[in-house]
This record gives sequence, structure tokens and C-alpha cells, in this order.
Amino acid sequence: MLIFRLSRHFICELRDPPGLPCWHLPSSTSNETEPPFLLLAFLASIHEMLSSLGSAMELPRVRQLLNGFLIVGAIGAESGLLVLNRFILSVGVYKFPYPVATTLIQCCITFCLVLTGQQLSHIFLSYFSFKSCAACSGAEEEASLLKYRDAGPDPTKGSQEPSPSRDDSRISSANRRFGEVVGLTIVYVLRTTLGNANIIRLPLSTYALFRVFAVPLAFLLNGIWRGDTHSTLAIVSSLLGLFSLVLTILSSAEPVTAGGLLSGVSMSTLDALLPILLLTAHYARSQHPKIQDQLLDARTEKISLSAWRESRLEDSPRRFWSTLRHITFLSVVILLLTFLLSGEPQDIQRNSYVLDVPLTWILLVASGSVNASFLLLSALLAKTTSSFTPTFLTVPSNAIIIVVFGGSLAAYGWITIGLCWFFSLCFILFQLKSQPKETAPTATTKLRSTWLFLRGVVLGALLWGCIYGINRIHQASLPQASEISACEHQYDPISNYTHAEAPEIPSTIEDDYLGSRPNVDSIANISLMVEACHEIVDGQGVDDVVNCLAYLAEKENEYLTLPVANSSQTGQPDSRSLDVANGNQSDDGPAPSPNHTSVDAASASSIGTCPGEVIPFHVYWTGPATWRFELFIKAYLYTQNLPCSRLWIWLDEDLGPGAVDEMLCDDPIFQRFLPLVERGDITLKSWKLPSRIPLPKETIDNSSGLYFSRRPSERPDEAYNADEIVQDTNNKYWLALNPANGFTPVQISDAVRFIVLHLHGGVYLDMDVLLLRDMRPMLLPDPVTGLSRAFAEQWVERFPPSDYNTAVISLPANSTLSTYLLRGGVRMGMNFHPLVIGRMMWRDGRNDELAMLHNAVFDPLVTNLRRIGTETCTVPCHKNFQSVFLRVAEEPEKEWSNFYGEQRGDVAGRWPGTNRNLANFFRGAWAYHIHNQWWKFPEPTSWMDVITRAQDGFFDGTRTNAYGEHWAGPFLRQYDRDTWP
Repeated sequence: MLIFRLSRHFICELRDPPGLPCWHLPSSTSNETEPPFLLLAFLASIHEMLSSLGSAMELPRVRQLLNGFLIVGAIGAESGLLVLNRFILSVGVYKFPYPVATTLIQCCITFCLVLTGQQLSHIFLSYFSFKSCAACSGAEEEASLLKYRDAGPDPTKGSQEPSPSRDDSRISSANRRFGEVVGLTIVYVLRTTLGNANIIRLPLSTYALFRVFAVPLAFLLNGIWRGDTHSTLAIVSSLLGLFSLVLTILSSAEPVTAGGLLSGVSMSTLDALLPILLLTAHYARSQHPKIQDQLLDARTEKISLSAWRESRLEDSPRRFWSTLRHITFLSVVILLLTFLLSGEPQDIQRNSYVLDVPLTWILLVASGSVNASFLLLSALLAKTTSSFTPTFLTVPSNAIIIVVFGGSLAAYGWITIGLCWFFSLCFILFQLKSQPKETAPTATTKLRSTWLFLRGVVLGALLWGCIYGINRIHQASLPQASEISACEHQYDPISNYTHAEAPEIPSTIEDDYLGSRPNVDSIANISLMVEACHEIVDGQGVDDVVNCLAYLAEKENEYLTLPVANSSQTGQPDSRSLDVANGNQSDDGPAPSPNHTSVDAASASSIGTCPGEVIPFHVYWTGPATWRFELFIKAYLYTQNLPCSRLWIWLDEDLGPGAVDEMLCDDPIFQRFLPLVERGDITLKSWKLPSRIPLPKETIDNSSGLYFSRRPSERPDEAYNADEIVQDTNNKYWLALNPANGFTPVQISDAVRFIVLHLHGGVYLDMDVLLLRDMRPMLLPDPVTGLSRAFAEQWVERFPPSDYNTAVISLPANSTLSTYLLRGGVRMGMNFHPLVIGRMMWRDGRNDELAMLHNAVFDPLVTNLRRIGTETCTVPCHKNFQSVFLRVAEEPEKEWSNFYGEQRGDVAGRWPGTNRNLANFFRGAWAYHIHNQWWKFPEPTSWMDVITRAQDGFFDGTRTNAYGEHWAGPFLRQYDRDTWP
């Protein structure tokens, strides 16, 4: 308290010139004004004193500093609000794609925060009293008021009551102010709701493009409506920043539809109007009587001097907070009525499965808090600078969003973004130099402001024309898509290659550790595998993963079966010994199914023939091939039954037009696989998000959870039969998508797997999954139903039964299950994240239709990361996904803690490490999930180095694969280890 009083006294003594207001604590403080309010009150007083210093002492830098903080905060709030809304409404895992409901929640939080801010402001200002100094400029006014303090009514005025005309004027003024607040509220509600709706409906580039056009509109409205003037440099810099952002957006903007154009025009108009109406409403509530009227009212109504001083002190912040409170309260009322009439409550009840997820509400509360901050900062900026400043700040904010969500930018895109930020900074600096205008608009300045604006537009257009011309020259120098002809698939003849000299291989390494490949008809009993690897009671999963791996490695004779010849009649598969599963007939077992016992061998020019079903393997990729792309393909070739498998690589041509031709023609890593493209092992597929996905007619019934609501479609030859489902004139059903929506690559990757599996069946794998065993026994159809089995990976450690991981997933094509999953992801706002899909299935009671395989099957390392208080661990025992790339693991003393075989040499010594071989790498698992690590490279003698060298030895003919088979295909080059760091 003593320090605070000394600080107050010191600041008051520094006043120059006289008349600076002094702040002091009341002589007696109550318990209600003790900390923590004391600290907050101190900060509030410092702010007020700095403002007074800047005004009375003519220190513009103080005011500029405060405005600079406001501008930085407003840009951060605007960008943060867009990011949060993008996650909540469009791209987040637990997204909530309901714009009216989201806006209502945000406005409720905003109203509560505004109400809280108003009360705190009242407490702070009431805590301090305004003390007049000896030479205060307001001393004469206070003396005049003291003169009439105790006087009775003016004898010359008599005791007449105010005239009715004065009451009518007050009523008219109140009605006008009420109308202004209502109009401002409607603009605020429409702007916020329309912005949230467009985040879902429009691509990000189009959304940003529409918003920036509010800047020139705000210039015009400010000049015509308010008569605000700006310097030529401020106008030119703002327009150049705007044009630079537009130039970046146009390079990736989607085609604009009529509906999108109408939404954009409306949103830009509302963006420009909001600060202007906010400032107009504030000034409308600022019309005070002159000092003589105040003195007359004081004498007539006998108000106290302290009350008059308090009214002068609190009037400005009171009006400010009152305006915001009325806006936010009325917005809540309007949005609540709109929400009840919009149909969103029913949609949320049907389609939202994340209302009990805490992260959903954390994001909503955060967005509401940021929305309140943005409204407050925009109002303060409009009041202290101009009503144009908050509108212009959408330009640098949208530039930030384009960088965050727009994906990789070309070189000229970064140049234009940099120019946008540079010119935005210039505009901000020019605005900070200008003095705030606390006056209402005057007609005398409107003509001058219009002339300045037009002059700035002409100059800005000339300068931007130079930038645009340079950009067009650069674009013209690039090869156009029409000029790129499809290349002929050239590759070196196999005869030109000589086998590379094989490295020294110790005789102790056994490449054929898996024995003979399972019979082409062998079927894995997935239900038995799930039961054998069920979660243990304590939920840690440590012992379970070890036991599960042991079961998968040692009990193939239990879970691998061969159907008998008359299985279609009996409906029961026959369990067989491991020899039978490997294709060797036992003496007392039934004969295997005829014509499905062997495979025609592959050769350098032929993939061979498969006597059974050929299974497609799907992967999705964007960009050029990397060594990890090569690792996945070689692991597939190393482990799978190639005559009975096909690898389909889906290349995203929405993100990279011509990606297939570029991969076939120009990609240096993929060139080595061109012989396999020619042979038929690998097929490059063009991926483009479809607008319609065919659905089997039998899946469209009342039992599939559809909500039938027939309504017209935008296409004349179809109509909506149910939510997201259209029926055409040929009585065919389609799932309707909107490819124009801006989706991130992660969203597309989540959706690709469900779409391609619905259309083609088979199995989908992420590119960071390393195959270790032949997956055909898991992918063959059920011998009883004839349908492919459905299964997926487990998400880390499963606690609720809905935690799926679709890094590995298999679905029957055109099935009720695939239709249900597809439609579920679409009706939840194109949300195909496995955790949300899993919650949907669990809530709907359908998670038993998609088997969840234990981590030991596809992700054996992940449970080691959660081991607590136990030394039980897998082989190898790692605690980090980087360990497989390292020469020395994080815990080298524990790497072999659960290994009971013969220890052979120093595993961290010179290559090859004798114990580090594929036979000891998570033995029993079908795959190893690397979990990204895209920029890691194998260190010498690391596990990944051992794996890649085993593959190189297999493809150059010096070693076998895990099934003891020699490579019979075309020659494949080794990994380019010289290029690895």
C-alpha cells in the first residue's frame, strides 16, 4: 500500500502543465477493496494516467503505443478466431459443424464476458476517486457548481416543469438510439453467423477472397457516411497490401458460384458496416448537454458535487460498455430464436457424437473468449483510430490463415504474402501517426475524404499493376499443363544391370524365419485373434502385447484355417495344422479346396496367376516420392503374395494436377519401379474427391438409420431422398458430397480410405505402415458369408471400445457397413477421423461389425510407451518411435530385456548386428506402424538399416525373404544410402 501511495504521489507531482488529473485511494479502504482487486485497480489507474499523460502533455507516442498494442491484439484475436472456428466447424477431430449453434454459444460467452468486464470496470473506477489539484483547469467549473450546490430553484425560472417538447425530444432521441443499437446488432449477428457458415461451405481461398473486398467498401462508406480522411500513404499501403493478398489467393482460388458470390458480397458489406455502425452508435450515446445545462440540472435537481464528478468520470466507459452489452444481449436473443427455427437442434441430436468430449467445449469456450476480445478490441480501435482500421486488419489476418491452412505455397506466393504483410505494417504505422478523432462526422470533410480516396486508389492501382505484371511474367515462364505431354514409360532394360556385390552376411542370420508361405486359401480366424489378445484387467496392455505377439508367432495352427472342399454346404471352416496351412497335406485332414492349392509363379515379365481372389492394397500419397515411399513399396513386395495382390497408389490430383504423369515421367525414385508398373504389380490411380458416390439400393432402407426428407437438388435429374442421399431418374442412389469445400490433406486422407474401400474393397494402409507378413489370410472373404471381413487397427491403447485407428483398415465393398461409415462421415461434416467414426459406431451399437485388432498385430511398439512399473517388454524393447532409426536405442541396456535366445555379439557394433535381424523384430506382428517420422533416416546398424539391407539383398538375388522365397521379378535398385544424411 505504501509503495502504491508513493507511486501515485510521484506521478501527480510530475504533472506539467497543471491540470493533469490526479488519482488517489480513498482515505479509508474497506475489505471489499483489498487484493486481488487492488492489483487490477492499480493497472487500470496506470492505463488511465498514461492516457491522460498522452493527452495533456501531448505525448503522441504514448497513445501510439497503446494503439499499437490494440492493433497487435486485434490481429491476433482475428487470426485466432478464424483458426478456432476452422477447427470447430471444419477441420478439427471433434468438430462441431453447426454454424448457428456455434455462433449462439460464442455470443453467449461474449455477453457474459462483456457483462463481467462492465462490472469490473465499474468496480475499478469506483475504487478511485477523481481529486482536483490546486491548479486544475476544471476548478472554475467545480466552483460554479459549488455556488449552486445548496441553492434552491432559480427564482427567475419559477417552479415550472420541463416543457412537453423537451420530453418529446428525449423520447425521440431514445428511440433513435434504440434503433441504431438494434440495427448494429442485426449486422453483428449476420456477419458472425455468415462468416461461420462460409467457413464450412466455401473453400478457404474463396472465403478469404470474399472478405478482403470489405476494405475498399469500407473506404467508401467511411468517406460518404462519416467523412473520415486518411493520408495518401495510408490509402496506398492498405490497397497494396490488399492487392498482394488477392494475388496470392487467385493462384489457388476455386471457381466462384452465384451463391458463393452473393455470400461474399454480403459478408464483405457486413464486415465494412460493423465498425462504422459501432462508432456511430457510440457517438449517438455521447451527446451530452453543455456545461451550463449541467450546472442548471445540478441546481434544479440538487445533485451533489461528488455525483457530478463521478458522472463525468464514468460516463465514457459507461457508454462504451453499455453499447457492447446491449449488442451482445440482443444478439443472444436473436440467435436463440434463429437456432430454434433453423432445424439445427434436430441435426445435432441425430448427427453429433462429440458433445460429451471435453475438448469440444474447451474449443467453444476459447472461441467465445476470443470473439469477445475481438469485439472489444475492434470497438476500441474504431474509437481511438478510425472505423476503417478494424476492417483492414482482416487483410493480414487472412494472410496468416492462408499460410496456416493453405498448404505449401509457391515461391511467388510467398513473395506476395510477404508484400501483403509489409504493406500492412506500413498502413499500421501510418495509422498510429494519425491523431484519433473523438468527434462525430461532419459534412465538410466528406468531399475531401472522397478525393483522397480516389487519388490513393489510382496510385495504388498503378503500383499493383507493376507487381501483377511481374507475377504474370513469372507465370508465363512456367510450363503449362497443356504443354506437358504424357511421357513414354522409359526404363533401362534388365539386361543392362549387373547384380551388386552382396555385403558380408553372417551365417547365423536366418532370412526364412517364417517358414513356407501360407496356402493361397488359408484364412485367419480374426475373431479368435481378437479373443486371444483381449485387453488385460489393469488396462496397461504391457503383458498383453507380449503374450499376443507370442500367440501370433507360435499358434498359427490355431488361427490359420483351410476351408474344406464342401465348406459351402457345411458352412464350417476346418482348422488345420501349420503344415496344412502352409500348403502341405496332412495324412488325416480333409483335402483342401480344389483348384485353389497353388499359384503360377511370377517372372521378370509376368506377375503370374492367382487361382483365388486378387486383393487390392490401397495407399494414398501427395507430392514426390521419398525413400519412405520406396520403403513401403519394397516391404509390400518383400512380404505379400504378389500374384494374388495388387498395389494401388492413389495420387491426389486435386492438390497436384498431373500428379500421375509427373510420378511416371519425372520422379527419380519411382523410376526404379516402372518395370513393376509394366508387369502389373503397381498401378497409379488419380484421386479426385468425387461429388457423387454410388450406394447399393439395398442399403437405403429404414433400418440403416436414414432420416428421409425428400427435397429438390441443384441438379435437375435428381432429388434428395434422405439426408445427404440423392436419387436420380434411373432409380439409383448416390451419396452427395461437395468437392468445392476446402479440406486439408489430413481430412482428405481420412476420407480416401473409406471411399476407395467402399468402391473397390480390399485393405487400406497408411504409407508409414511397414508390412512384415503376408496379409492375404486376413483379407480373404469369410467362407460362410462370402463377404470380406472388416477390421481395423487399435488406437494406441484402447480404453473405450470406440478407439479405432484406421491406419490399417479393411471393409467389404458396396456393403451396408461401408455405406453406413461413408454416410456417417459426411453427415458429421466430412469428419472421417477414426476416433469420431468409432464413437459413432459405438453410440449406434454397430462397433461389433468392425473388428478391432490388438496393437500387437499392426502397432506392436505403442504399448511399450505406456509401460509403468514393469520390465515386461517386447523384442526389441523400445520406448520411442525414433529408436528403429538409431544405432544406439534410448535404453540400450533394456533393448533385449525380454529376449531369451542366444546373445550373439555386440548389437550396437559394426554392421551387421547379429541379434538385429527381422526374425527378432516384433516377431508375430503383421506390420510395424512407424507413426510418421518422415524425415528420419537409418543410422548404420540400426533396425531400419538392417531391414533395408535385407530388402536390398532380396531384390539383388543374394538373400531370400521371410518365407524363404527368391525374388523372381525385375531388378530393383538398392536404396540410395549416399544421399542419406
